[in-house]
Amino acid sequence: ALPRLFTGLLKKFVAADGLALFALSAGNYSQVSGGVWAWVMVYAYAFQIYFDFAGYTDLAVAVGRVLGVRLPDNFKSPYLKTNLTTFWNNWHITLTMWFRAYYFNPLTRWLRSKHSDVPAWGVLLITQLSTMALIGLWHGVTWNYLIWGAWHGLGLFINNRFGDWAKPYWARLAEKPRLHAACSALATLLTFNYVALGWVWFVLPDPAASLTVLARLF
Repeated sequence: ALPRLFTGLLKKFVAADGLALFALSAGNYSQVSGGVWAWVMVYAYAFQIYFDFAGYTDLAVAVGRVLGVRLPDNFKSPYLKTNLTTFWNNWHITLTMWFRAYYFNPLTRWLRSKHSDVPAWGVLLITQLSTMALIGLWHGVTWNYLIWGAWHGLGLFINNRFGDWAKPYWARLAEKPRLHAACSALATLLTFNYVALGWVWFVLPDPAASLTVLARLF
């Protein structure tokens, strides 16, 4: 438990609290006008929220082990994943597993049994978009949380459709290790940036503020 406790303290009180000094927030988004510093703030927030959340999860797991309770891991290097699906399989794992078991899977089965005329891609769009919208609203009933959920719901749907199309091409890359590694690195970079841009909706108070930052970024 002690190494996990020490790791959690470093993540929460050193990394997260240090990044919070210049990370994107409702109080400082209007203080910069340059695109470069706007990107710095967005990236800082992306790592701040990870270290904050993963840090106090580590603390909870460590205290649980001291008390003889083995709690599940909640984060498994989510920013190092090559697509949005694997990101969500490794970010806030307990929450996504709960929604998958009690909402996504039952809704998918119901749509397939009661509405067999809905195409498979339509079922996927409905279930992923509504699941992520609910996860957004679980954080708070605001337009920004809803948009953040929809951002990820649409991203997951596009990821699924693209993944099915690209599967044979990806399999061929396995025969070329260097090219495969380069494509994996690019996929990881694109996934991280998509998630980071989503945090702009998550952290700011209203759509107008988020649109202001997104315009500044680009």
